[in-house]
Amino acid sequence: MTKNAYFVDGYHGGIKGHMPLGSWADVLSKMEKHPEWKLGLDIEPISWDVLKRTDPPSYQTLKHYLQDNSVDARVEMLAGSYAQPFGWVISGESNIRHLIRGREIVAEHFPEVLVDTYATQEPCWTSSLPQILLSLGYKRAVLKNPGTGWAGYPSAMQHEVLYWVGPDGSEIPCAPRYETEKLLNCWETEAAYMSDEFIERSKENNIAHPVGSFLQDLGWHARPWLEHENIQYVTWREYFETIADKPTYRWKFSQEDIRCTLPWGEGTLQKMSREVRSAENKIIQAEKIAVLASVVNGYEFPYEKLREAWDELLLSQHHDAWICATTQRGRHNWAWQAGVQSWNAECISNNIIDAALDTFSTGSFTHEVGIKVFNTTGSKRNGLVELEIPTPRGTKSVRVHDHEGREIVSQISSSREYVDDKSVNAGTLLFKADVPAVGYQTYTIQPIQEMAPVHEMVQVGAETVSIASDIYEMEMDIEHGGVITKLYHKELGKDFVAAGSAGLNEYRGYFINENSWRSNTEFAVQVDVKENGPLRAVVELKGKIANMDVITTVRVVQGESKIDFHVQFTYKEETCIGDPWDIEPENRNTERRKSHHHNQFKLNALFPVSLDNQKLFKNAAFDVAESRHEDTHFTRWDEIKHTILLNWLDVYDEQQNCGLAIFSDHTTGYSHGPDEPLGLTLGWGWEGGFWWGKRPLTGVQEMNYSIFPHRERWDKAGIEQESVRMKEPFIPVLTTGELDSNSFIEVTEPSVEVTSLLLDGEDVLMRLFNPGYDMTKTTIIVNRELEKMEKVELDGRYIESLNLEKNEAGGNETQVTLSPFGIVTIRLCGVK
Repeated sequence: MTKNAYFVDGYHGGIKGHMPLGSWADVLSKMEKHPEWKLGLDIEPISWDVLKRTDPPSYQTLKHYLQDNSVDARVEMLAGSYAQPFGWVISGESNIRHLIRGREIVAEHFPEVLVDTYATQEPCWTSSLPQILLSLGYKRAVLKNPGTGWAGYPSAMQHEVLYWVGPDGSEIPCAPRYETEKLLNCWETEAAYMSDEFIERSKENNIAHPVGSFLQDLGWHARPWLEHENIQYVTWREYFETIADKPTYRWKFSQEDIRCTLPWGEGTLQKMSREVRSAENKIIQAEKIAVLASVVNGYEFPYEKLREAWDELLLSQHHDAWICATTQRGRHNWAWQAGVQSWNAECISNNIIDAALDTFSTGSFTHEVGIKVFNTTGSKRNGLVELEIPTPRGTKSVRVHDHEGREIVSQISSSREYVDDKSVNAGTLLFKADVPAVGYQTYTIQPIQEMAPVHEMVQVGAETVSIASDIYEMEMDIEHGGVITKLYHKELGKDFVAAGSAGLNEYRGYFINENSWRSNTEFAVQVDVKENGPLRAVVELKGKIANMDVITTVRVVQGESKIDFHVQFTYKEETCIGDPWDIEPENRNTERRKSHHHNQFKLNALFPVSLDNQKLFKNAAFDVAESRHEDTHFTRWDEIKHTILLNWLDVYDEQQNCGLAIFSDHTTGYSHGPDEPLGLTLGWGWEGGFWWGKRPLTGVQEMNYSIFPHRERWDKAGIEQESVRMKEPFIPVLTTGELDSNSFIEVTEPSVEVTSLLLDGEDVLMRLFNPGYDMTKTTIIVNRELEKMEKVELDGRYIESLNLEKNEAGGNETQVTLSPFGIVTIRLCGVK
């Protein structure tokens, strides 16, 4: 009988989520009973070790099925991702490592299996996936997530198959969600049930071969999902290769086509997100420092320790850790486990950094104390170094000198004093350092017994706190929450505070129990000047919003456009802030409207800037998207708009050629519209529906964020480069040894990022990213002898050799051209 529609059935999950003993035996027995049934498997690869140990017969049977990679195979391994992450909440490098590590484990268990289809049950995507997938050998992708896609879904297209085009221009054949597919409740999309009406409607709208999919939860009682005589079970490989029409349409995909949401600002989710981001940043620096120490000092590269750290980090990024963060109890709680895993990853990374840095401390200084400052980015940098140091009795201040003996402006803030003479016992040392790319510079510290000359940046008046740097004149209103009422950029000749507004960094939200909007501007603040120049001013403001205590710390650095904030809210009782929409418990899994969808009602830091006709840009993994939303407002699950801040977003006025960027220390949400200021989500607590329930804000909640006023559009203003510097700060260490300087690798075009460095035997693997709209050519300088340089795919396949030339310093140089938003992996072969 001729079939008129097709269905991809199968399973997702694994030992992290749901793989009870006996589940595979159940599935495999049903396969014998139903020879027409075919399966796609989106399974956490760590599950195979468990299956092999606990159910060897099922393991061997499944292994036999997976030896068949033909279009007629009954089982296809899909995705192969280590922990099935939401790609839109993590970095580009993390997205790559999930696939590389997952496929590595799959190959260990099933060496004959071919994983060349990226398809998932959950919305595990990001816009840059096409170039990542193609470089790993994938041939096709699926942008459907029927079933339990609780976090959201992709935009729809009226094409059977098309080319999914990434920001760099890479394109991969893809099966999209259909425009004719109704958005039902999030676990019962039409394509998961393949009704006659859905099939007919699809065919009437030029979908000649309608296909649906449902990857069941592993552990459910095994059965073919559908019993429909006109539907044929297929694998995705079979559908693309033998059934679907060949794609012709090219879909220029935007990150905003990922219509996903989480309850940004919820206390548990925010804490977990900050912890995961911290570990994500730390592990990249650990790899780079380990490579530098290996190349320069012969440090034994810690392959196994880094693999352990990555495995922990990747598990903390599991999609269930985000959507189910508050579910389960005790040690089974998802957020608790993610916290442990990210903590383990960060601890291992810190240990690697410490061990690698120890190899640079040899011999002894003729000076009192030495500091080596390490830069892990691909460009030389000048910036602030901050380090806690001990000092001998009698120290009133210090002098810092570079390796050529020149004195560098510095300041020290005492954290502990000697009791008898009140001299500095320990303190925070600050100075500006010039450090070469992927290398280090050495400085010396000389304690002195005289106080340093006073150079104050902060003045506290009766009503205003003023901070003056070489870039800004800044004023904060003491009587009204410490909001910034003046932010005058001297070079631009512009005050960034919108006329008639309360000021920048007002905290405002809708307090549900009080049935009213509340703001920190209702209360005065207590001012404590923690640091007062000459390099940095730090002001602490203690205030309130409603009955909550608020502590805001503001940091301004000479010579830097970025202004840093740390905020801490103390909720003395359960506090509900957000859209007051409520849901009865019995309706939690069906109600489409949710309080946390409406970001405008959340506790936000508001930034009413003096910029008209604002365009909004936001970064994503290996991408930057210009927002297409008129505003960010939506209330229902089937109306989702992309309101996600990964690392930064930027509002820009093309006529004024100025903008204001906001950086966050974790993935969160934002609010914006034509007649309202940009709002950064700081807190939300109320009714979250299924998975979340009632989630009032309690205890202490905190975060770091920064603002960056600038001239020109984001790509010309260095916004992405500033983000990289925040993620990879200088690493200073007290040391002994020579007063030397070293640079392993330099990328001469500052906009090009070195996103990772890895040792591979005697070779070094370097990944570059071009965060911009233009083709970019850069020179790579390697200050070491090496045999050759090759461009390779993410899976190691050779692409081409690069021409090497000697430079005057005896190093090697080559030129590489990167496409807009393109990533390139380069193998440095035989590094000496």
